[in-house]
Amino acid sequence: MGFFRDDYLDDFDEALQESRFKLVRFADDFVVMGRTQKQAEQAQVRVAELLTTMGLQLHPDKTRITNFDRGFRFLGHAFVGDLVVPNRPAPRTARSPTPSLPSSPLSKIIHTDPPSHPSQLQQALLDSLKASQQPIPPPLFVVLGYAVRQDQKVEIKSSEVIWNQGMSTLYLVQQGTTVHKEQGRFLIRAPQTQTVEVPIREVEQILIFGNCQLTTQVISVCLDQRITVVYLSQLGDYKGHLWSAEAESIQTVLAQVERHRDDHFRLETARAIVMGKLQNSKQLLLRLNRKRKLDRIASLIDGLNSDLEATADAQEINALRGHEGAAAARYFKALGQLITNPGFVFNGRNRRPPTDPTNSLLSFGYTLLHNHMLSLILAEGLNPYLGNLHGSERKQTFLAFDLVEEFRAAIVDSLVVRLINRKSISPTDFTWPNKQGGIYLQGAGRRLFLQRFEDRLSQPVSHPDIESQVSHRRVLQLQVQRYKQAILRGSQYEPYFKRG
Repeated sequence: MGFFRDDYLDDFDEALQESRFKLVRFADDFVVMGRTQKQAEQAQVRVAELLTTMGLQLHPDKTRITNFDRGFRFLGHAFVGDLVVPNRPAPRTARSPTPSLPSSPLSKIIHTDPPSHPSQLQQALLDSLKASQQPIPPPLFVVLGYAVRQDQKVEIKSSEVIWNQGMSTLYLVQQGTTVHKEQGRFLIRAPQTQTVEVPIREVEQILIFGNCQLTTQVISVCLDQRITVVYLSQLGDYKGHLWSAEAESIQTVLAQVERHRDDHFRLETARAIVMGKLQNSKQLLLRLNRKRKLDRIASLIDGLNSDLEATADAQEINALRGHEGAAAARYFKALGQLITNPGFVFNGRNRRPPTDPTNSLLSFGYTLLHNHMLSLILAEGLNPYLGNLHGSERKQTFLAFDLVEEFRAAIVDSLVVRLINRKSISPTDFTWPNKQGGIYLQGAGRRLFLQRFEDRLSQPVSHPDIESQVSHRRVLQLQVQRYKQAILRGSQYEPYFKRG
């Protein structure tokens, strides 16, 4: 059994203190402080060099770069923001061997649960926080035993097929894709995949997500053939589109203005949107409660059935909005009771700003979904400001707010509950509350959410207008096209109902 001499690192202290870094050391445990991330990285390199000259090295599992917002432990204390709390170790208990993680790009994107037997201080703090009935500031979870996620690169990829027989829209999602023209075909070349050939005559529009390229010849033929090309960010933000002098989208906008003045059309369209939203919300609650079979959830679902009946009978848009608001409160109450991760509490929807981690995830997901819907509306030549259910004196993209309602539960809410209950997202992935009390997803946790959101959009599902399964992203577009046809024909808009 050996021991460590404290004076062995005296030379290390002197060498490091001659630099601009601040050192706090006790025996072989130390903290080096800098003002910026770059300085911290430089300090780590310098420390490694000094220790190497002494025949020592940094422990890879005990060395990391952090800050006071994210928190850290040193000499039996937890440091988070302005808070310093002594940390008593939990009583030792027999532990089963830790299973090895699968080798995958996300194998390091994990978080550690709090100790199964929290210390008396941790338990007292947790009881006090819960008794206050206020959201627990996310960094405080470090004190409660949660590990801070290490900053890791998360690559956002899409598994969506770019072309199927019978499609009219070409999706360029995989980053690095290039499209060439050869005779009457588009040649689509993506990294590490075989070239895909698509007849030009079958393509009506091209949606480009992120870093994908069209050759000059492809751009020219798109303008000649009136093929709409829409440029978006990788996350679906609209950036711009190619416009042809012979484009006929003005007819769509004129028809849209005419329908906007038709009170009956607006009422029936708003009714269809609310019916789709409530039905899909109910479907998600049924699926989440299938195994748990909680009576209180069944009771709230019965309430949603009553809201659906009231929606069907409403004679004014304001009445529809009232039924939608009452149903949303009922739905979110049920959703909170179906969250099983003790690190997350959800007592209802709040926003602008979101004041707890669950609401932060919902708001972030809804923003991403709205961006995708807005881009698809613009690609179809529709005016995004002329809505039916939503509307006010302020100029906002009300049509995007309308059409996104049917997909909140099916795409965002289901993803958020899955990430929380499977502990893919940790409470320590969020910021400390800002001056307005807002809490936001940050760092590697944010990138993980973006990746899983992309996976969700690429997931194949059924749609009544297409025989084969298509991605959620394609379903969003199909609903925009349904709305466009309702505008042009003066027919009833049909909402999307999620199966299963």
